[in-house]
Amino acid sequence: MMRTYSYFIFFILISLFPLFSYGEEFSISNDNNLISELRPGQKITVGFMDITASEDAKIIKIEAEMIERIEAHSMIMDGEIMKMRKITPELIKNKKYKFKPGGNHLMLFDIKRELKKGDQINLQFTFQLKNKKILTESIQFKVK
Repeated sequence: MMRTYSYFIFFILISLFPLFSYGEEFSISNDNNLISELRPGQKITVGFMDITASEDAKIIKIEAEMIERIEAHSMIMDGEIMKMRKITPELIKNKKYKFKPGGNHLMLFDIKRELKKGDQINLQFTFQLKNKKILTESIQFKVK
């Protein structure tokens, strides 16, 4: 009887362990979520936002139904030459990360429909936390 009781207690403690191992639930706050209106004949545009995460995390993927590919890019000027490269943004707990003109920004490629001022678009962000847990969050952007 005592042995069965010990197994029961052990099972309960093991099942509760995941509740204590992750701490608070991951959350983000964001503002200034803007996507630039498409120019006539173009299928590429840029996006900007400010984002703050409750834990250290990387943005490992960004998707949207109507957009073939979305990448985070850095941009620097080397004399008169603009250089861009794909990056994996690393968010630091409670520190604002800015995607802004002239710096890190979002590039949206092969957009499948016209984007007009005032449209609302949801982008699906996938985050990887330090503990390797993967989470997704839909973030709404306004076309401006």
